[in-house]
Amino acid sequence: MLKTLAYHPTLPLDDFHERARRTAGGNAETTYSTGLSLVEFSAPRVTKATTLLAWSGRLGVGSEEIAAFGDMPNDLPMLTAVGHSYAVAIAHPDVLRAARHRAPANDEDGVAQVVEGFVDTLVGRPDRHIPVSTVRAFRRA
Repeated sequence: MLKTLAYHPTLPLDDFHERARRTAGGNAETTYSTGLSLVEFSAPRVTKATTLLAWSGRLGVGSEEIAAFGDMPNDLPMLTAVGHSYAVAIAHPDVLRAARHRAPANDEDGVAQVVEGFVDTLVGRPDRHIPVSTVRAFRRA
C-alpha cells in the first residue's frame, strides 16, 4: 500500500482536507491524522479497515471479534468496521462519537490498560471492568 501526504502551509486542516477530498473524488481515499494541514491520500477503498479486515479474514478472524483503538479521523473506517472499537481519551471528537468504548489517554498507557483487562479476565481475574462481549471476542475455541 502506498500513502502520499500533502501539506498546505496556510489553509486550515478542515478546509484543506475538504478541498483534497473533492479534488480526489473517487480516485483516492483522503483522511488526516494530525493537527497540521497534512492530508493523507491512498488508493480508492484502501483504508486501515480494508487492510485489517483482509488480514484478519485470512487468519479466520471475523470483524466482530476484533478490538481496535484509535484517536484520529484516519482511524474512523477501522473503528466502525470492528466489533469492539475504542477511542483513547484524547481522541478527535469524531472518533469519540464513533467508538463504542473508551480507553484512558496515551500518557496513561490507555491501550495497555484495556489489553491487560482482557488478559486478566481471560485468566480468571475479573476484578477489572471490561465489557463481556469484548472478552468473548478474545476467547477463541
